[in-house]
Amino acid sequence: MTKSVSDETAASISASAQCPYSPLDPEVLADPFPAYAQLRSECPVHNTNMGGREFLTVANRADVHSILTSPNEWVNRYGAGIAYSGVDGRGNLQHFDQPEHTKRRVLMRNEFNPLEVKKLADDAVRVANELARDMAASGHSAELHDAFACPMPILGFIDLMGVPTEDRTLIKNWADQLVLGLSDPPAAVKPTEEIKQYINAAVSQRRRVADAGGSPTPGLLTEYSLRTIDGERIPLIEMEAMVLQLLVAGHETTTSLITNLMWRLLEVPTRWQRVVNDFSLIPNAIEESLRYDPPVLGLFRTNENPAVINGVDIPEKTKVMVMYASANRDPKAFPNPDEFDIDRDPMQLKRHYGFGWGIHLCLGAPIARQTARIAIETLATHFPTMQLAGPTERLGAAILWGRRTLPVQW
Repeated sequence: MTKSVSDETAASISASAQCPYSPLDPEVLADPFPAYAQLRSECPVHNTNMGGREFLTVANRADVHSILTSPNEWVNRYGAGIAYSGVDGRGNLQHFDQPEHTKRRVLMRNEFNPLEVKKLADDAVRVANELARDMAASGHSAELHDAFACPMPILGFIDLMGVPTEDRTLIKNWADQLVLGLSDPPAAVKPTEEIKQYINAAVSQRRRVADAGGSPTPGLLTEYSLRTIDGERIPLIEMEAMVLQLLVAGHETTTSLITNLMWRLLEVPTRWQRVVNDFSLIPNAIEESLRYDPPVLGLFRTNENPAVINGVDIPEKTKVMVMYASANRDPKAFPNPDEFDIDRDPMQLKRHYGFGWGIHLCLGAPIARQTARIAIETLATHFPTMQLAGPTERLGAAILWGRRTLPVQW
C-alpha cells in the first residue's frame, strides 16, 4: 500500500507558508531543533519528503497531543514507521489499535511494571559495575557508547529474554539495521528476515521442550512462547513481531538515553560535578534529557478518515509524523525550552513526550528509567572526573536522536 500527500493538501499547506525543511538536510541531521522551531512558528503542518516518500509532519505540541490522544481517529495499524505496513506488523504493539491493543498490552505489561522492574535492579548494577571496571582497566579514556552505554542495555535485554550471551553482537547488528528501517524501509528487509528466523527457531524450540515435559530456558522469550490469547498460543508470525519490537525498543533507545544525558552533563562540567555530588538529581535529569533530547524524534500515525489539523484538510490514510522532539521544545509548554535544566520543575516534565503519550506510551519506560539511573550513578561513582574528549557523532537514522560516538576521558 502506498499513498502520497494529495496535491490539494500540499497546495493548502504551501499557500499558508513555505519552510525549506528536510529531515535529511545535513544541518537538520546535525541539530534538528532550530528547524523544528521554524516549523512550529511558520509551518506547523508541513509537506515533507524523506527518501522519496511523502508525508506530513506535525510540529506544535497542541496538535501532537491531539493526535496522540485520539487513537481511534489516528491509528497504528498501518505502522509507526514511514512505510505502510500490513500483516507483517501483527504482534508489534505499535501496530495494534483498540480493542486488540489492550489485550496484547495486558499480555506483556506485568513484566514491565515498576514493581517487577525493581527486581532487575541488582543485575543491572552488577552489569554496570563490570563494564565500568573494564573501562577503568583499559586506561584513562574510552568511547562511552561502545564501552558502556550500548552493552549495558543489551546485556540486560539478553538476560531478561533468556537468549545466549554469545548472541549479543548479532542482536546489536540487527537492531542497528532495524532502526534505520523506520526511515529507510529497504534497509530493514534483510535483518527483519534474519531476526524472524532466529525468533521462530527459538520459540519453536522452547515450545517443543515444554510440550515434551521439559523445562525450557528461563526468560521472557519462554514466558511469551508459552502464553495464550483466547486459549491459543500466540501465532509464530505475531511472536516474531513482538520479540522484534522488544529487541529494538528494549535497548536501542535506552542506549541513546544514556549517551544523550551524559553528553549534556559533560558539556558543562559543573553539571556533572553536581550529579557526582548529589545522586538525587539524577531522576529529574533523566526526565529533562527525555524532554530535551528524546531518543525518538517522532513516529507516524495514519488517519482512518479525513481529518483537519491546524486548519489543513488531511485526506484519509495519510502518513503523519508526530514530532515528539518538537513538542518537547514548544515554549507554550516549557519555559526556556532550549535550555537544558536539571532543576526544571518536575510538574513541567510530566508533559514531555520522550516515551510517547496515551495508550501507546512506551511499555518499557520503567526499565529504561531504571537502567539510565543505574548507569549514571555507576559512571559518577567510578569516574567522578570524567570529561568529554572530543566531538560526538549522532546516530545515522534520521528518525532517532542519540550519540553514536561519545569520547570521554578521566
